[in-house]
Amino acid sequence: MEVVRIGLIGAARVAPYAIIAPARSVPGAHLTAIAARDLNRASTFAARHGIATVHRDYRALIVDPAIDLVYLATPPSTHADLAHRAIAAGKHILIEKPFTIDASEAAAILDHARARGVRAFEAMHAPHHALFGEVRVIVGSGVLGRIRRVNAHFSTIIAVVPGEFRWHVGLGGGGLMDLGVYPLALCRRLLGEDFKVDAVAVEFESGVDARLRADLSFGDVAARIGCSMIDPFDAYLEIVGEHGTLHVRNPVAPSLGNRLTLRTGTSCEEREIDGATSWTAQLAAIVATLRDGAPYPLPADDPLVSMRAIERVRAHPDWDAAVNADATAQP
Repeated sequence: MEVVRIGLIGAARVAPYAIIAPARSVPGAHLTAIAARDLNRASTFAARHGIATVHRDYRALIVDPAIDLVYLATPPSTHADLAHRAIAAGKHILIEKPFTIDASEAAAILDHARARGVRAFEAMHAPHHALFGEVRVIVGSGVLGRIRRVNAHFSTIIAVVPGEFRWHVGLGGGGLMDLGVYPLALCRRLLGEDFKVDAVAVEFESGVDARLRADLSFGDVAARIGCSMIDPFDAYLEIVGEHGTLHVRNPVAPSLGNRLTLRTGTSCEEREIDGATSWTAQLAAIVATLRDGAPYPLPADDPLVSMRAIERVRAHPDWDAAVNADATAQP
């Protein structure tokens, strides 16, 4: 495979920075086609972004022999069906997060991909940036001493407008699925998968989790994750150890501006970590895996483990209590 040829399903707002720009920057990647629910919308989007081929519908793109990788930028409720159709056609898939509606859907997709001999990736781009690589180097160096606490947060205002799937539970929306999955993923990358949920504070608006805080325990390391769709942008990762603290501003989209601050008992170091965008680094890793057989930086089952982690937060009694309180408050 000299070039990984990519087909985009969904004329989504995320596509220009998540796949179109990366495909132009990564050698060995080429975005060749698009399909959307509305043909006119797809045609307009293709003209704006220089995409050569517009398919009349999803099926036409999926069966196109000139496509190797299908990128799904549609609402989460559509991911499973489209993923299975693409896998059956022998395509690799890159699925926007959240990967699916639930863990059972994720498991079925990964099983199908394995059986068909193709790869299924989740667009969990943040850990691919050089910033997170530097975080892991610092933590691994021991300069912080034994890690005691990790705090991770991501908030940004999601406008309540017609068609915004994030405000519809049935479409796979909600703060935890769309935003909280990032701080949860960063904690998992640093601390592992063995954690328990100690407490959850969640606020619902119109049946959707709009603001959330969850206290977790990874062995003897306490972690707090937070997210909000109703508060201004704020994204950080804080790692507190016996001998120092590492604070990371904007670990979610570091290319939009980041700051790494390392404080110990004897020094304070601040710097910004440059590098390709997290989306570009992610696509470069995918191309290296598909074209060159390089090991992918994240575990093959990471999409499933991520969905299971989300479900563990939702399974806490505090979540159910908040759901019931919201339902009672509805007119």
